[in-house]
Amino acid sequence: MTKVKFDPRVTAYPMPVCLVGAKVKGRPNFMAVAWVSKVNDDPPMMMVSLAKEQYTAEGIKENGAFSINFPGKVLVAETDFCGLVSGRKSDKSQVFNVHYGELETAPMVSKCPICFELKLMETFELPRAYVFVGQIIAAYADEKYVTNGKVDIRGTEPFLLVESPTNQYVELGPQFAKAFSVGKNLLK
Repeated sequence: MTKVKFDPRVTAYPMPVCLVGAKVKGRPNFMAVAWVSKVNDDPPMMMVSLAKEQYTAEGIKENGAFSINFPGKVLVAETDFCGLVSGRKSDKSQVFNVHYGELETAPMVSKCPICFELKLMETFELPRAYVFVGQIIAAYADEKYVTNGKVDIRGTEPFLLVESPTNQYVELGPQFAKAFSVGKNLLK
């Protein structure tokens, strides 16, 4: 099969959508983000990449803390709104009911089935963005999604962003193979 070049700025695979929360000038603020990932397991850490001009980035730098909240499909309109509107121009503190865990500067969205509160550990400055790496201080999930300490991710109805070609939110698809197992027959 012949490969053709495409615009490398467009992500060619789905990314989980989350809401990043921070207090900015004393007020909770949230923005929709898809550039997020786990980056370490002991201690547990996650990273998020935000454009330098983002209002939420100011709050993370100001307070050294932030939250990563994974909404279910029922919050798609509110999540999209938080990606369309800047906290500089609109008070987004009233869009969600907010709760706090151990950190008073990492507001979390009460209706999100999964929330993480993070202490800022490292900031990497890139040409147009900051990459914030935070240690997870605590992780929270709605009780109905937790069995024996494990979260039923599918039950939370997460959604993903597909940038190419038309910017769409899509659902998590069905399982088609068992991770860390399906490749065992290739071991020799």
